[in-house]
Amino acid sequence: MKRTLFLFILTLLLKVVSHGQTPFYSEDFNSAEGWQLDANWQVQNGQLQFYWTPTISNFDLSAISSEIQLPSTVQEIIVSQYLNVFGTSTPPELAEIYIVASGNETLLWSHSLDNGNWGFPGGQEISLNIGFFGGETVRFRFRTHGLTTYNWNDWNIYNFTLTSMLSNDLAVVGFDGSTLIDPEYPGTWDVEIKNLGSLPQSNFTLKLLNMKNGVVLDEIQVVDEIQSQQSAYFSFDWMPEFIQHTVICGLIESEEDEYSGNNRSESFFVRVIPDIDFSILVWDNDNDIQTITDPELGDAITPATGITRALEAGGFDFEYVNYLPGNYSDFDVIIATLGCYCLS
Repeated sequence: MKRTLFLFILTLLLKVVSHGQTPFYSEDFNSAEGWQLDANWQVQNGQLQFYWTPTISNFDLSAISSEIQLPSTVQEIIVSQYLNVFGTSTPPELAEIYIVASGNETLLWSHSLDNGNWGFPGGQEISLNIGFFGGETVRFRFRTHGLTTYNWNDWNIYNFTLTSMLSNDLAVVGFDGSTLIDPEYPGTWDVEIKNLGSLPQSNFTLKLLNMKNGVVLDEIQVVDEIQSQQSAYFSFDWMPEFIQHTVICGLIESEEDEYSGNNRSESFFVRVIPDIDFSILVWDNDNDIQTITDPELGDAITPATGITRALEAGGFDFEYVNYLPGNYSDFDVIIATLGCYCLS
């Protein structure tokens, strides 16, 4: 039995990960264990994928998850996906996401192939409200059907996350500050803390942590209350004693916190710079094929882009060229990309 709920609580929200919610379950497709896969569906390379070939006419093909027990406070499923469309029929083929509970299927989302591609390579997030199904055991079904699979290129589901509302959940949602500092001069880093839980939070510790050696560089005892869904801002100070490259982060320590997965900021590179001048040349000598996935941003980039991003993050000045200058003796360091060159 299929049903579509047109209820306010199941309104479709096209947005990034919701504020005020905590992930409690994540599917990263490291294996196909527990999944029921029809023809043309596969799990490989860390994603669930529907592929157009072999061509099947009048098809109805699905990928169905294993059973998942939802807490009573469940909020959303957040899916990162990209739908790559080749063409369409009359009537058009469809892509759909269902939640299956107590023998009933509820349509959460639908995309008609005559509307073209959806999302972008590497994944765009879509959030679907599943709060109505709190406390139930469910499966998720990714379904496509229509006249011919030939009108697909592929449907890529990179991951999905389930979120819940907790009573006590503090999260580091922002961290920024000095990337270049001199030895024996102080640097400052700002951290934003948000109370994602339903109860006020106080009496916890914030730490500025050197991730390279585990040393606590600065510490703040927070005694004032942060109300539910409100943010608070704090500043750390640290004066390094010697030249170094390191990585720091902001860290929350709270005995009441129910979820530790969001208690630490992203890693933040800091370069304590030496008093030495040197020049860098980046020679981009390939043909701009995007062969690398940025591990932090998740986008597909060329090798040269990866190199320049790393240099910029480290605060290095450099010159970027697509050719090797006739006189390169003025440069102390030359970095060249030579791969993926298409001779034809």
